[in-house]
Amino acid sequence: MIKILIINALILISFSSFSQTCWKVENEYGDEILLTIELNKEKNTFEAYSRKDALKDLAGVFTYTLAKAAGKLKYAEIVFIEGKTQLKNDSLYLKGNFNYFDKQFLFTASVSGIHFNGEYTDNRNRSHLLSGLKVPDCKPIRDYGSIISSAFSLTEKNIFNPLWLKSDEWIEFKRKVNSLKYKISDDYELAAAFFWLGKKLPFSPYELNKKRSVNKLSGRKNGAGIRELKTHAVLFDANTIPSSQKEMDSIAVIIAKKGVKNLVVDLRGNNRLTPVAANILLNYLSDKPFLAGVYLTRKWNDNNNSVPRSNDLQKIFRGITDMEYNPGTLYREQGWTLKIVPSDKTFKGRIYVLADSKSSKVAEMLIYTLKSQKIATLVGQKTAGATLLTEYFAINTEYDLVLPDCDFFTPEGKSLNKIGVEPDIQRSGDEVMKYILSLIE
Repeated sequence: MIKILIINALILISFSSFSQTCWKVENEYGDEILLTIELNKEKNTFEAYSRKDALKDLAGVFTYTLAKAAGKLKYAEIVFIEGKTQLKNDSLYLKGNFNYFDKQFLFTASVSGIHFNGEYTDNRNRSHLLSGLKVPDCKPIRDYGSIISSAFSLTEKNIFNPLWLKSDEWIEFKRKVNSLKYKISDDYELAAAFFWLGKKLPFSPYELNKKRSVNKLSGRKNGAGIRELKTHAVLFDANTIPSSQKEMDSIAVIIAKKGVKNLVVDLRGNNRLTPVAANILLNYLSDKPFLAGVYLTRKWNDNNNSVPRSNDLQKIFRGITDMEYNPGTLYREQGWTLKIVPSDKTFKGRIYVLADSKSSKVAEMLIYTLKSQKIATLVGQKTAGATLLTEYFAINTEYDLVLPDCDFFTPEGKSLNKIGVEPDIQRSGDEVMKYILSLIE
């Protein structure tokens, strides 16, 4: 009994000195947050928060005050956790709410010695793990000022359109971020600064991300496949469009054997299609050769004042399928064309393409080409008007800058960015497939 009392006394002494401590906590993606944890031992409650007033610094006092008065924001910190404590065995258990901007999630954690283990549950009932260690002080986790300076340098060198850097929006963004960069304390605050302050920029996305496998586009593989809608009618999900001619030929054989007369290409919500996959699909769907347009990079803009003429595209640029496709290095080219060469297995039936307001990037190029060349009937909603492609530029061994570095131009020299593509037949939600099914009865 005496031994048990001594152990409990030591635990209580340990947590008495724990009334305000600093912790470096990492989420499942490797992003780190610097938390100060405060205990109220009399009420058995706790508060844990990231840098004080960071959200107020980002939004500005006036905007933050209005948002708080309107009930949109509750705390001046980017992360604020509060709840009850319970001492059990050699651990302190925390249970409460995890507040992130205007979102709130259920939170639990245990603290034992210098170790922190917890999780929060999102609105889809998915658990997100947190783990961390106690640190001696709440100084910034790393030199975020240096990271931001490197990001600006890379931006000025590589962004697709250098005129964007002369805009009032960019100048104000850079001024505001520079005023905060030596205050930023963790990865959450760094990401928030670029996301929230960058909302008015004339280009997007513009992000600073921790390096992780999901960021590496070259590692993404599409699993090719089709789904039968009715007899002689199949749906081709754009997420399964192959990036090799061999895979496309295999699918073409299957479609031919099924005697398919109606092919539906679903590009709704698609923003991950690669230029190579789009080019290969167009080769299969078109019965005539043509140049679909050109993707231009900063290298072209630095040396030219206008978009190249359609007659010159093939003289100046290589086709995307003629190159060794490496998403991480395409910005090193002046640009590349989409050269359509019909395959010997070209589809002969009717083609419908589905689009919505979230269809963007390469999918928008494909949608525009299928519609303008009268290859397919476009059904759905107007596309996003977000055709800029991005690259991941390495800032250091830990961080990447996500930056728009090229855009698509039609053979007539027109950009679809901020414009989008209007459907031939406007439908939304469940009405899209109902309409398609009515056509192929």
